[in-house]
Amino acid sequence: MSRTVGILLAGGLSSRFGSPKAFAEIDGRLFYEQVYEALAAACDQVVIVARPELIARFPAGLDVIADLSELAGKGPLAGICSAMEKWSAERYLVLPCDMPFVGPKETQALVQLSSRAAVTAVQTAAEKIPLFSVWNGNWSQELKKSIELGNLSVFAFLETIHTEWAASSLIHEDPAVFQNINTRIN
Repeated sequence: MSRTVGILLAGGLSSRFGSPKAFAEIDGRLFYEQVYEALAAACDQVVIVARPELIARFPAGLDVIADLSELAGKGPLAGICSAMEKWSAERYLVLPCDMPFVGPKETQALVQLSSRAAVTAVQTAAEKIPLFSVWNGNWSQELKKSIELGNLSVFAFLETIHTEWAASSLIHEDPAVFQNINTRIN
C-alpha cells in the first residue's frame, strides 16, 4: 500500500477575506478543522502549511510548517513543494483551507480516482480546481526547479506535466461542494 500525505494549504494572505481563512468558522468549526478531517480520512499523515506568524495558532501535536526559506512567499506551489521536501510519500493529497465543504467522502473518492498521472485534479462543468488534487511524489524536484525559476502559476505548472482532470460529478453530484470561499459567509 502506498503512503499518502495530506497537504492542507493555509498560508495564503486572505486579502479578500480580511482575516486568515484557516481560522474562519462554518457550522461552528474552523475551516482548517473541516479540511484537516477531510484529509485525515484519506491520508496516512496530514501536514498544514501556514505562514510563520500563524503556526502558533494551530494546536500542539499537529504537523504545521512554513514554506522552506528559499520558497517563502511564493504561493501554493511553494507550500506543496515544502511539504513534499519535508515528508516523503508516494502521493500527496492537496486541499486548501478555503474549501471547507469538501469532506472525507470526497477526499477518499479523489484518491480512488487518482491515476499514474503526475497530478490528478478536479474539474467541475464550470471550472478547473487545481488545488484539490493528488500529486505523484516523483515530481517534487521538477516542482522545486520550476518555482526557483519564478514559475509560480499552478495552472502553468500543471500544463508542463501529465495532469488528468477528474470530473467533479464522480466525486460529488453537487458542484457547490467544491466552492472556494474568498469572502465571508453571512
